[in-house]
Amino acid sequence: MKATWSRKRIKDKFTGMTKADGAPMSRQQIHMLRKKARGICLTCGKPAIGVYCLEHTIKARERMRVRLNYHRRLKGAPSYVLEAKEQKQPRSARRPDGAAPRPRSKARAKAA
Repeated sequence: MKATWSRKRIKDKFTGMTKADGAPMSRQQIHMLRKKARGICLTCGKPAIGVYCLEHTIKARERMRVRLNYHRRLKGAPSYVLEAKEQKQPRSARRPDGAAPRPRSKARAKAA
């Protein structure tokens, strides 16, 4: 009995790619290359700024600061500039679905 696949095999420029030493690339590496070519974040699939979305770019930046033991912050770096722009936008504009923020409960509104 011949085995059948549940979906068709992807045939594109990444199919059958090999590394510099001639070894075949893993399916995970090929998957990452496809995501990068489509312009989406390698981690979550949101629109990318370079390789990652803004959220994962910030996480990668902070991870590398700890790893390399850097204490200074380079405020002119693209990730800081984009983060500042994101924080200046109104909250409803930042939500991916475009919905308005939830109304406060009466108890919280009185306390504030």
